[in-house]
Amino acid sequence: MALSLFVTITLKPGTRDKFVEVATGHRGRVLDREPGCHRFDILLPDDAENQVCLYEVYEDQAAFDLHGGTDYMAAYREQTGDMVAGRDRVMSTIVA
Repeated sequence: MALSLFVTITLKPGTRDKFVEVATGHRGRVLDREPGCHRFDILLPDDAENQVCLYEVYEDQAAFDLHGGTDYMAAYREQTGDMVAGRDRVMSTIVA
């Protein structure tokens, strides 16, 4: 079954532009290299200038696990770690 991941990331003040730049590069690598990732959107909430949301869809748990273990995921975490003040994740099974 397909899985979705919705992440709300709260950023430290003044870091959103740089975070979006890094996340956009990461998104490109994910979509180019992971056939099991069907969607990866970067969302900017209109009412929260220090937040970014990610919406990702994976074919199954194996595709999600592969994503988490890639070298470019590790690099993304390292590049953005100092920018992040908090992160809330919601993993869901897609039924329709």
